[in-house]
Amino acid sequence: MKFPRSKKLFSETEKTVYDVLRGVIEGGSDINLAVKFLPVKADKNLSLLKGDINLSVYEGLLSTAYGQAASGQPIGYFQTSAIDRFLREKGLSEQIDIFIIDTSPSLGLLNQMILLGADYFVVPMMPDAFSVQGIENLGVVYEKWKIQWKNSAKALAGNTETKFVLQGDPLFIGYIVNSYNVYGKQPIADHRAWMEKIPERVRVYLSEKHCRNGLVAESWKNPLNIIQDYGRIPSKCQELGVAIFDLDPALIADSQQGAKENIEKSKEEFAVLSKNILKVLSAY
Repeated sequence: MKFPRSKKLFSETEKTVYDVLRGVIEGGSDINLAVKFLPVKADKNLSLLKGDINLSVYEGLLSTAYGQAASGQPIGYFQTSAIDRFLREKGLSEQIDIFIIDTSPSLGLLNQMILLGADYFVVPMMPDAFSVQGIENLGVVYEKWKIQWKNSAKALAGNTETKFVLQGDPLFIGYIVNSYNVYGKQPIADHRAWMEKIPERVRVYLSEKHCRNGLVAESWKNPLNIIQDYGRIPSKCQELGVAIFDLDPALIADSQQGAKENIEKSKEEFAVLSKNILKVLSAY
């Protein structure tokens, strides 16, 4: 596919998470704290750091690094904690309160390290059979990851600095139902049927395994929010490297009717989602 010169797929000057990790991946250096977050025009309190397909290289490195950390070797802790250290140090130096990491749906080593370094996690799911069936697998795998890390890398950490050892015990704070289709301003019947099956499975496999105290009941009864399917809008945002709130509706108006209205609705849905997450975090 060819793109006009004035419309490059990705900016060559804006840094990505791979630039943060380059020194760790290629060796001889550490995380790059000079990488800057990109401001979001629609909200001065929100910034972005772009993902990068080259993170697959880092995930390859983790296959060795995890084993080294699990046997108490310093290099393993250094490499597995890279993303976590970057975020925590940037949080302190730039007074950033919350980082949200949008991961792929895989259960690979990269996502394992991200989860083990997190304080909390939220599970987005679609209203379909695959997602509902996958809740059990997700809860069991996450529990296994935490137990293995606690009994190996954390147990053998010894005098290793705390910042290099992933804490390994994130709390589940809730789920999001996304990509539902709309008819008459509400989810279609098939999606409503699957949405009704989600809470009980979340309770058994996520809330009761990965929550504590009052958060157990709080996390499964209702989703943090439901987010509709926005068609080509998310993929266009990825292509241009912008937040959905900053997307110019004219860029997709020729291929998707109601683009402007959907972008405005997305702002409302994500605002509600943000408020609900902050409410949980303030209480727990």
